[in-house]
Amino acid sequence: MDRTKNDVIDRDELIGALRARAITLVDVLSPESFAARHIPTAINLPVADIPRRAPELLPDRDAPIVVYCGGPT
Repeated sequence: MDRTKNDVIDRDELIGALRARAITLVDVLSPESFAARHIPTAINLPVADIPRRAPELLPDRDAPIVVYCGGPT
């Protein structure tokens, strides 16, 4: 994927990138919401935990990351 930060991708681009294993998919919802429903292969990293857990869960700072949530958090 050749994109800059803060780009928006559509559903087909997301599916292609996931199939190619070209991105890390991050779900920023609560663990409870993540357990109830999430996109397969996604990593759960709630918004409140990003400062503390991102270095552990996302060690490659240059890797493409797609973040999603279910609405305002």
